Amino acid sequence: MPQRTKPQSQLIQECMQSLRRIVKALEDYSRSVEKRFELTGPQLWALWELGRNGPLALKDLAAHMHLESSTVVGVMDRLAVKGLLVRKPDASDRRRISLELTDKGREILAAAPHPAQGHLLAGLESMERGRILSLQEALQTLEGVLHSENLEAPFFFSEQ
Repeated sequence: MPQRTKPQSQLIQECMQSLRRIVKALEDYSRSVEKRFELTGPQLWALWELGRNGPLALKDLAAHMHLESSTVVGVMDRLAVKGLLVRKPDASDRRRISLELTDKGREILAAAPHPAQGHLLAGLESMERGRILSLQEALQTLEGVLHSENLEAPFFFSEQ
């Protein structure tokens, strides 16, 4: 049956099922990464971006992750403590610090799956602007219903 002719109750049921599947997939992914690599989803995502685009300044990494620099600092601190990245003075501007993967960071990255948030971003980036606007409006409506529009949530299933 074409979407336009389905009853509203069926469309709502299908939307709810899609939301449950997305949340479940993200949660399962996050647990799997933490168990197998002792990394949170955000930590793996940062490693992935550094592996693809690094070395990077903190603000550039944050931009690749579509986050604020202040949000990414804690993730970088934890990765540095684990010996997965190093901070070095930028070769072109010694006032800037560059983030770079260590050999250990590259080894983990080679064995790890692609970050789930990266998949979501790629999916959103592949959509037409009109569809993204419609999705944004719909999600903001749902945030309002849950009174969660001011909730800080830079990452899925992580306190970082």
